Amino acid sequence: MLGSCFTEHIGQRLIQNKFQAVVNPFGVVYNPASIFEQLRCAMSELESPCSAQDGSILFRNDGIWNSWLHDSSFSNFDEAEFMSRIRKSYADCADAIRSMDVLFITMGTARAYILKETGQLVSNCHKQPASMFDEVQLSVEDIVNTGADVIQHILQFRPQAKIVFTVSPYRYAKYGFHGNQISKAILLLAVDGLINRFPNNAVYFPAYEIVNDELRDYRYYSDDLLHPSNLAVEYIWERFAEDWVAPESKQFMLEWGKILSDLNHRPFSPNSSQYKAFLSRTYEKINRIQSKLSPISFASELDEISQRLNNIQTS
Repeated sequence: MLGSCFTEHIGQRLIQNKFQAVVNPFGVVYNPASIFEQLRCAMSELESPCSAQDGSILFRNDGIWNSWLHDSSFSNFDEAEFMSRIRKSYADCADAIRSMDVLFITMGTARAYILKETGQLVSNCHKQPASMFDEVQLSVEDIVNTGADVIQHILQFRPQAKIVFTVSPYRYAKYGFHGNQISKAILLLAVDGLINRFPNNAVYFPAYEIVNDELRDYRYYSDDLLHPSNLAVEYIWERFAEDWVAPESKQFMLEWGKILSDLNHRPFSPNSSQYKAFLSRTYEKINRIQSKLSPISFASELDEISQRLNNIQTS
């Protein structure tokens, strides 16, 4: 799953529900040109490990190491740790492509930034002076042609993979609301063009339309009136699950959701025998699920409960 913060919302829900998902291994990215560049680099890594790790995308500013292809969560004073995480991002993305069934791409904006000095497309400006960059508006043709080349390459590795495009409902007020609508229109037309190029593999999930045409109310936006609210994200997640989650998985999610609620429960008296019994019951519920779904790991949840029980016994 690659793209804007909207991808993060859906991706984390999938991970929470035990789906095998890799979410934004390079960090959050907003424009489709950067998304396709990340995929291109991952494909290079897949074919020849370390070949994509071009030092030209790395720079140091005020002692902090950064990457033009990665978001600021990778930035670090420690060069060794920084490089380790950069290398891992390439490997994680390449491994995901090698085994994926679905590639989910969320486009946020048709605006992109180019580093003047080198002509390098940047995924994140890292709060560097605006004078260092040229801001460009990608065209429908730019997005379709670049995306088609990358997708064609991916399908050589995973010919049965599904590519799910969506457009983020986040409103880019800094462009002005008219400018934001033009940007979204470019993305919608580009997605349509890509789906026409790959009718057997590519589909569209209408997150943008769900928020703007079905919900149509500011209560579905957060306080800044730009980001979708938690209520909107929950609604879109439910619609996503209707389309993309198999019936047997939905049944698991219902059962697992109740257990997650138990895990999130914070007792009034955490050292009581009643809470100890509650934790023991929850532990057994997870064990029963694990016996039915042995390929799925529940180790972290079981370890957490064991730790809580141990804290009760030693307190």
